[in-house]
Amino acid sequence: MSEYRDDILEVVGDRLLEEPTVVRGLIFGHPGFKIENRVFGFLWGDGLCLKLSKPDYQTCLELEEAEPFAPGGERPMSTWAVISYPEACDYLENWHWVQRAMAYVVTDEGAPPKKGKKKKRG
Repeated sequence: MSEYRDDILEVVGDRLLEEPTVVRGLIFGHPGFKIENRVFGFLWGDGLCLKLSKPDYQTCLELEEAEPFAPGGERPMSTWAVISYPEACDYLENWHWVQRAMAYVVTDEGAPPKKGKKKKRG
């Protein structure tokens, strides 16, 4: 399992405490963040993994600091990108990525409504 950087948790976590709708939890055993019970980001390795829209994901991957999230080196997961800045304060300077992830996961495209359980007939 990948470790994570405590300095990123401190900087990003403290900033997200200012957001009343954000809830912290564990994602894959790592500190993560949810909004409306939908995960938008979590710490992974040397960076922050964020769920982005397809256009934002493509733009993000153009950054030298970004790569697709592919746990265990397997197939990348959808539009999840890991952004790894050398300094934790760089996440605050590039906060728009976190804001885009937060905005995206509350859309139907970002997290489609779950299908209800089928009722038994009988």
